[in-house]
Amino acid sequence: MVEFISLVTSLGKDDFDDVRIENTEQLPRFYKEKIGRLDIKIRLNDGRKIDVEMQNTYFDYYPKRSIFYCSKLIHEHFSSGLQYANLKKCIAINVLNSSFKLSQKVHSIYQIRECEDQTLLDELLEIHFLDLTKLPKDNLTSLEKWLMFIKTDDKEERAMLAQGNAVMTKANQVMDIFYLDEQERKRYEAAWEYESDRLSMISESERKGLERGLAEGEARGKSLGLAEGSHQKALETAKNLLQFGLSREKIAQATGLTQAEVEAIK
Repeated sequence: MVEFISLVTSLGKDDFDDVRIENTEQLPRFYKEKIGRLDIKIRLNDGRKIDVEMQNTYFDYYPKRSIFYCSKLIHEHFSSGLQYANLKKCIAINVLNSSFKLSQKVHSIYQIRECEDQTLLDELLEIHFLDLTKLPKDNLTSLEKWLMFIKTDDKEERAMLAQGNAVMTKANQVMDIFYLDEQERKRYEAAWEYESDRLSMISESERKGLERGLAEGEARGKSLGLAEGSHQKALETAKNLLQFGLSREKIAQATGLTQAEVEAIK
C-alpha cells in the first residue's frame, strides 16, 4: 500500500507513519464477497492525511462527495483556539473501476489554483482520480502496473505484473486468497482451521505437560524432602545411641541405617 501511495502522490516512504483500514461495512475475505467501496486512511509523520477510496461504481455526485469528505478530514482535529496554520493537508485518492467522465487521463490531480496562470492558492486540498478503465494495454508505468494489478482478476496476469517487485509479490499472495473459487475456498478454510486446531492442540498439550511436570516435581520434591528428613533424624538418633555405648550393629538395626552409615558416624 505504501509503495502504491508513494507512486500516486510522489511522497517518500519515510513520510508514512500510521496506516489503518476504517470501513463501517464488514471487509470481505474473498473476491465473491467483495463490496462496492473500500476506505483506507493514512496519516503521515507531519500530520498530513491521506484517504484512499476504491469504488466499483461511479456516480456524478462523486467529485462533490470527495471534496466534502476530504474537507471533513482537514478540520477533523481542529478546535477553537488553534491557528489556521495548524491545519494539515488532506490528499484524497479515488480509484475508480468505472469511467471518470471529467478526464481522459488515467491519473487526474485536482488542486485549488488560479484559473489563468495556475498559481496554487494553497496545498491544503489535493484530490486524485485513478481510472482503471483507461489503462493502456502495454508499456505500463510503475503506477499503471499497480493499477492493473488492482484491476485484474486474472491470476497469471497478476503473477506476471508482480515479477521483480517484492512488495507486489507479497500482495499477490494475499490476492490469491481473495480470489479463491468456492471449492478452493473450502479447501483453504479447512487447511486454515486444521492449522489453527493443530497449533491449539500443541499449545494445550504443552500447557498440560507443564502442569503435570510441575505437579510431579512438587510431589517428588516432597517425597525427597521427607526421605531426607527421616534419614537425618536416624543419623541424629544413632549419634545419641553411640554416646550411651550401644554397639554399632544394634544401632544399625534400631535406626534402619546401613552398617557403613553407622560406621561413618564420628
